[in-house]
Amino acid sequence: MNDFSLALLGDGIFARWGPNCPELSAELERLYTRSTFQIQNHGLDGSRAGNALLRVSADYEREGRKVRYLAFDNPGIAVVESCAYSQFWDGPEGLSEYRDLLRRVWDEIERTTTAKRLFFLAAPPPRDRFLDGVPLFSNTSKATRARFADGVAMFLDEARSIAQDEGWPLADAGAELERVVAEGASNRRFFDQNDGFHPSRLGYQIAAKVIARTLDNNRFIDEKLDR
Repeated sequence: MNDFSLALLGDGIFARWGPNCPELSAELERLYTRSTFQIQNHGLDGSRAGNALLRVSADYEREGRKVRYLAFDNPGIAVVESCAYSQFWDGPEGLSEYRDLLRRVWDEIERTTTAKRLFFLAAPPPRDRFLDGVPLFSNTSKATRARFADGVAMFLDEARSIAQDEGWPLADAGAELERVVAEGASNRRFFDQNDGFHPSRLGYQIAAKVIARTLDNNRFIDEKLDR
């Protein structure tokens, strides 16, 4: 058997996946039958790109507990999430700084680890339900929340442009969801019904598929088969 370590770095989109990322574990095991995978989830609710940069090489706290930084275990693969859902407050004037921070995250992982790097892009939120049911946004109009959703989509578009400009391997869950919806699936099924924000389990299945597919397409995992 071959053993691979994979670290995820991002905001609540990754944090809510859970420590073992069950859909990702299942998809990797399905695709690579002679390998085992150790997944380290460094997702953190509300994390902006600047905080993701900090967590590459500095310890941090999650739920009151100290967590060793991403580079500490020198993972074989690092999946960097855009943090667009936590960045949209900055508006258009924050796009330039956002670009710079994502590049710095990418470069810091290269500087401190030997990991192969992959960039993950979450799907944009449904405008009609974004933040629906989130206590912090109680009594906030649909129009305002739709404007916030547009802000997330703007930062996701910017993140896609950065990845394409830099030639980063890109796992694009938004593009995959768009394809699935075009085939007749309901967009609502892929987001948490309690907040219209985080992925549902079906949403995480899409995330797992695009990550595994991108790893495979870029030959990130060299599975040595027994002959």
